[in-house]
Amino acid sequence: MISQGGAAERLVYLFLVALLALVYFHHQIHLPMLPDSQNRNDLKHLYLGSRLLLQGEDPYSHDSLAEEASRVRHPEMRLLNPYVYPPFTGYFFGWIGKLPYEDAKTAWFWLGHALLLGAVLLSWGMLQSFSPLARLVLLLGSIAYLFPLYRSTTAGQLNHFLLFLLCAIFALWRKGWRRTAAVVIGLATLIKVVPGFLLVWLAWKREWPALVCGLLTVVLLILGPATVFGLMPYFSYLEVLPQMGYGSSTWSDQGMSYYVDEGNIGVPALIYRLFAINPKTAHWFDLGNGALYLCWIWAVIVLAVCMLSCRINRRDEDSEMELGTWVLGMLLIPSLFWDHYLVLALPAWWTLIARIGREGTGDLTMVAAALCWAWINAWIVWFKPEYLSGSGILTLNATLPPVLILFGMCAWIARTGKHQTNNVPAVGGY
Repeated sequence: MISQGGAAERLVYLFLVALLALVYFHHQIHLPMLPDSQNRNDLKHLYLGSRLLLQGEDPYSHDSLAEEASRVRHPEMRLLNPYVYPPFTGYFFGWIGKLPYEDAKTAWFWLGHALLLGAVLLSWGMLQSFSPLARLVLLLGSIAYLFPLYRSTTAGQLNHFLLFLLCAIFALWRKGWRRTAAVVIGLATLIKVVPGFLLVWLAWKREWPALVCGLLTVVLLILGPATVFGLMPYFSYLEVLPQMGYGSSTWSDQGMSYYVDEGNIGVPALIYRLFAINPKTAHWFDLGNGALYLCWIWAVIVLAVCMLSCRINRRDEDSEMELGTWVLGMLLIPSLFWDHYLVLALPAWWTLIARIGREGTGDLTMVAAALCWAWINAWIVWFKPEYLSGSGILTLNATLPPVLILFGMCAWIARTGKHQTNNVPAVGGY
């Protein structure tokens, strides 16, 4: 165990806890509550989409969303983003659309902080190699100054809820409750599709009972609301999904170009900014369809690394570390990797640090990982004209390198690390 030492060291830890609490309050509560920060762009389309879905209307049409916004009659509704979630998300959060919009903003803000606290509590057990005070400093230090968390809060994103679900998946798997973890994976998949990548992990791991539970959860959560609202919204959603693929964008007819927009830090975004004619940046040169092929090659590479990280059916397999690798892979593959999605990397980061601390791989490894997370914390203003041409384009992916390094570290430790399995049940259960 990494202990906090004597009385003097405990005082240092207590000072750090107090300092980080103040930093958290200022950066994650005070600043997001300022009027200039309250754009809540993503909350708006969740709010409007849930209202439309509960009325039996199509939330994926620009005209429908704009018409519903005019009914709400709120000044912030002038600028809209498309509703891009599965229909289940709107049904699940339908209560938010029943509130006056100002009340919805307040409720969503504090719910996000409650879910973040829940995620931290769920992750407490994975850091057993650290003393309680060191654990508290690590957890609080991971979020206090985290710019992606600030961005997620000000946008009213779903990331707090998804983070809570991911931390629940890690905690359940750690306890050996694999089928229950798979049920949570199924729920997360219908909230925002991308966690469905973890169902691929279950299939690759040959966790057949868990996989069946996950898939059955998806089916039941679709069919349940369908008894009232029908399946037509899901068919509409299937038409939207290809628009979020490589080299394309939802609402492109409205001038949107999300696949290359500022704040999208993914490798596919970088490829299209540099090597394809696009509406946002002055590309270096045009590869035509080559940009699409490069994106697919990238996706295959990430998937291969995820698969190779798994030590299947071996007594020394490290499922938690593998799960951390696949969570980062789930962020790296899609066309859209907004910087605020890095909130979802927290359980992978905590798992990595826990493993490094427990295995004693060396201070340099710990320092390298910590520097990567500090890099991810950086407060970067993406929206500058000089970032749309020349070498400035690379700045739009400024926080991508540390993610790639952490991904590599997670995969390597998952594949080669010395995992202690004595406190983890070998057989899954409920």
